[in-house]
Amino acid sequence: MTIRTETEGTVGWIIIDRPTQKNALTTAMWDDIPRAVTKLDADDSVRAIILRGAGDDAFAAGADIRELHQMGDDPKALADFEDKFEAAQASLEDCSKPVIAAIQGPCMGGGLALALACDMRMAAVEATFAIPAARLGLGYAAPAVARLTRAVGPTNAFEILATARRYDSLSAHRLGLINDRLPDWDVFRHAEQVATHMGRNAPLTLHAAKATITALNRQDGSLQAAEELIMRCGSSEDFAEGRKAFTESREPKFQGR
Repeated sequence: MTIRTETEGTVGWIIIDRPTQKNALTTAMWDDIPRAVTKLDADDSVRAIILRGAGDDAFAAGADIRELHQMGDDPKALADFEDKFEAAQASLEDCSKPVIAAIQGPCMGGGLALALACDMRMAAVEATFAIPAARLGLGYAAPAVARLTRAVGPTNAFEILATARRYDSLSAHRLGLINDRLPDWDVFRHAEQVATHMGRNAPLTLHAAKATITALNRQDGSLQAAEELIMRCGSSEDFAEGRKAFTESREPKFQGR
């Protein structure tokens, strides 16, 4: 399998596993990502998820260009590709649990689109970023452009798309593409520490926060559902446990209900 999952404690891992091709994403891999997200989202032992590339050489070099070339200008094939491309990103965005992208090496095109669909992005110092669509003559999908724009603002988003240039991790951090830049050996460990820390907090609160941020960003009418999740927190057992633990000066034991 070229998309695989692992679990360790309260952390779930989604691994893009095609290291000999710098983890370039095939059509089958786009299909497999939502399945991997669904599997970990349904696992009650998992409180947060980390998306990473296999090996140490790349997060993901983007969509497999050979497959795009084979599609040629077939509108049906291209539309099918766009649907799979968006479904993979949306699955990360819609996951009820926090998703962190841990980035090492190149994070290009579709790989960067996946990272931007995550809630946080941490990158190794040597990581690089680009969206080379303009060099390929490829129109970049509107939902992916929207995620990019929310991360870096419209002016920077236009620069990234129009120049198709490659950015180092320092520039990416300044632009807002990533939250943290870390030594190469430390990026996965740091991501796991953050994910584990999140896992100690109330799952319903994290779900409500994520859903609200996503709804506000999308402005597509999904805010009502987020507000219902917020209200659910107030009547939850976790809220009662959180109050009790606070008064007893101890760590709360959240159950996600």
